[in-house]
Amino acid sequence: MPTISAVSLPDHLDTALLSDRIAVVIDVLRATTTIAHALDQGASCVVPVASVDAARIVAHNRPNTLLCGERSGVKPDGFHLGNSPSEYAQSTIRGMDLVLTTTNGTRALQMCADAYTVYTGSLTNLEALCDEVRFQDRDIVLVCSGTDRRVSLEDCICAGLLAEDLQTSHHLDDSARLLLHAARGAIDDRGGLSDAIASSFHAKRLIDMGFGDDVRDAAELGASLCVPCFDAATGEIRPVSQLNRSHG
Repeated sequence: MPTISAVSLPDHLDTALLSDRIAVVIDVLRATTTIAHALDQGASCVVPVASVDAARIVAHNRPNTLLCGERSGVKPDGFHLGNSPSEYAQSTIRGMDLVLTTTNGTRALQMCADAYTVYTGSLTNLEALCDEVRFQDRDIVLVCSGTDRRVSLEDCICAGLLAEDLQTSHHLDDSARLLLHAARGAIDDRGGLSDAIASSFHAKRLIDMGFGDDVRDAAELGASLCVPCFDAATGEIRPVSQLNRSHG
């Protein structure tokens, strides 16, 4: 039986062990939630880039592209879209390439580039993601992106729920089991998933900035059927269904 492990921050990754593993990058507030939503709304692909300056260069050299992202929650000057899923309307992004840079999530994605396969995970696409990886005979590492290199409760909750859902097909090591118990403890303590997510320090900061709807929407289990997959060779994130069609 393959194993699931987890890290609460990407800096805790042993990247030398990634080549034979599936990596699931989690940034509930908000990058991986936004990525799944954008692909659901018809974006051609998402190109994650680590820095603002690099994102500007990539977008400038790529046709049919929108420049997207945030720093400290705020859209940088000259960017078309920020990091709120609600900004990514089908009428705006359908058929477009999205060059995306965020404070935490895109950095974590780049750090996982050597993994056998890289998926992005969120609460909204948790069920679809579990269906995709459940029967793959390969170890999985759940990578929480954190916030400004600090552990984020919402990412750990998502990782714990992923581990819980997959425990019938995968062995949970101590790190994954710890996050499962932490997730259940936080949800029980707050009386539900939405309230547990809203209680995190990052959620409170976003709410204070006027992004309360993003926090609420990010806790909606099953809202997305998209399983985004990052191809480090092309630098693009596309839905698994689209990748399967292109190889069919």
